[in-house]
Amino acid sequence: DILAHRMGVPDHTNLRLDQNLTRANLQQRFAAMTPVKTFGKSFLYSNMMYGFASYLSERLGNEPWENLVTSEIFDRLGMTSSTFITTLADLSGAAQGYDKGPKSKPKAVVPVPLELSKKWGIWAGSGAIMSNAVDMAKYMNFHLSNTDKNGNAFMTLANFNALHQQHRKLSSTTVNTHFGNEEVPTTENGYGLGWKRGLYRNNDILLHAGSTYGYRSFITLFPSQNIGVFTSMNGEDDDYILRVLLHNFLSDVALGVTPWLDASSICDRLTAPKYTGYSNTNNPQRPITEYIGLYVNPICGNLNVEFDPNNEHLVLRYGVATWDFWTKSGKDQFKAEGTGMIKYLKNMHSFNFLTNENDGIVSVRVDSFCSTCGNDPPIFHKKKNGKGKIQRYRAKKTKKK
Repeated sequence: DILAHRMGVPDHTNLRLDQNLTRANLQQRFAAMTPVKTFGKSFLYSNMMYGFASYLSERLGNEPWENLVTSEIFDRLGMTSSTFITTLADLSGAAQGYDKGPKSKPKAVVPVPLELSKKWGIWAGSGAIMSNAVDMAKYMNFHLSNTDKNGNAFMTLANFNALHQQHRKLSSTTVNTHFGNEEVPTTENGYGLGWKRGLYRNNDILLHAGSTYGYRSFITLFPSQNIGVFTSMNGEDDDYILRVLLHNFLSDVALGVTPWLDASSICDRLTAPKYTGYSNTNNPQRPITEYIGLYVNPICGNLNVEFDPNNEHLVLRYGVATWDFWTKSGKDQFKAEGTGMIKYLKNMHSFNFLTNENDGIVSVRVDSFCSTCGNDPPIFHKKKNGKGKIQRYRAKKTKKK
């Protein structure tokens, strides 16, 4: 159920930013989580649960997850160039990732700080592996043949088949929405353990996508034809549009059929990623001191609302991340614009402060913090004795975007 995304609880992926979060203590927050789908039956993708699976493997293997993956997978497959962003001290050789930014930036992209990638990879099983095309070819060969670098069986046939067999039927997916009705459709119809099952040109395929700040990867496997396609890019690709189209072309070449796409037709289907910035509106409808304080949520941890005296507006702090806090038109409604390591990368549109019968601020609802929480978004409750810090920030100018 964990690896097949059948746990039914929302994916609280932003917990990665919490400085108090570890793989070991993640489970302590589960009791406060409210299921939004039926356990064991419904599909709800969760990076968080792959983080929990990483911790379970550490308990079973009595080793850090990174050591287990190295000895049980990398070494046995000869993946000598693969490593982990969580343990790599020198990141100078890593490809710089880029994400969408304002038009004022060169090519409207911004570099993603590797320190953010390192923090975002805390759950290991989701977002920590660093590899290259040579090693990924070895990894794909394992999934096509169940053999190690010496040609010996990698695992029992029963376990190998369990990786790829359908554990949950899929119907509505991003790929189906965008490519199910194409001239040559790509469809997804089921989920295994980390792999989506589907069809391309009436051939069974296995798909897996990797998306994180600044990096996008994609694997397509054709088990019956013993063909694998892997691509990785250090940029944006919303809804897998470029990745699927590129894999359609490369798959056609590998299958020996005339590609239905070329460079021009692929580019015609692409749109430039759009960055959404916020106007620096600072017009709170009550004294700003009433907002300042420490807010606590049993799942997400601590959220600090503070005051920046140099720029005379509120700021938000959650773990390693910080935001400028700007007012919206409604009373006690705010939006947050990333600063520091998350600048341009993580803006959040919906913060609503909640009041008691005396119109005093008692909590803040963060609708932007959990995309799969449905009608039960995280609410952080204000601590009675919690005081927001008065920070002495370096003076900076605020401009309309």
